[in-house]
Amino acid sequence: MTIVEFIKSNLAQNTPMGDLCRDIQGDPGFPSNKSEEEVISYLQFRTSRGGTDSVLKKMLRQYEMQRATVVDTLDVETRFAVLRTERWNFLKESFLVDKVHLVGKPTDIYKVYCIDSMTGKALLFDIKSKKSLNDLNLMDAAIIFIGELTQIVTVSEAVRQLENCSYDTPVKPYMPNFQELIVFLKQYV
Repeated sequence: MTIVEFIKSNLAQNTPMGDLCRDIQGDPGFPSNKSEEEVISYLQFRTSRGGTDSVLKKMLRQYEMQRATVVDTLDVETRFAVLRTERWNFLKESFLVDKVHLVGKPTDIYKVYCIDSMTGKALLFDIKSKKSLNDLNLMDAAIIFIGELTQIVTVSEAVRQLENCSYDTPVKPYMPNFQELIVFLKQYV
């Protein structure tokens, strides 16, 4: 069992350790893809500042006792718990897109709703925002406002329009997120 798996396996506990694990789950800076030593060092630094270092010490002792335990593949809560820093990767792998709503003028698209018609859910990309993709949330597609600047298009048409848009305003798309969006959509073309 890794430290990240241990944290996920304790999210449902109604204890100070469970509270700490939920705080870790929502921490946008948590280094979930780093080595165990880096994760523990990060947690020690954060909890020393937040006054929960005694809870962390207890958690690490329990982790050491369970470290050799193999994660139960039937433990759905642990297998499908997603840390905030893992959210975008989880969505890329599991969210299906079959339709797209583009919002903006043909020369300045600024919002993209990726729709999964089967589930009725949507992901909103504000392509000019520097907001982390790990902060994307699912929403009901039925509540998306369809105004004069909204086009409902196929995925391939969305990719074409996004790549060919001139973005004729001073605020341009935030390229790291924009490029991630294009790669994400291209897997459904």
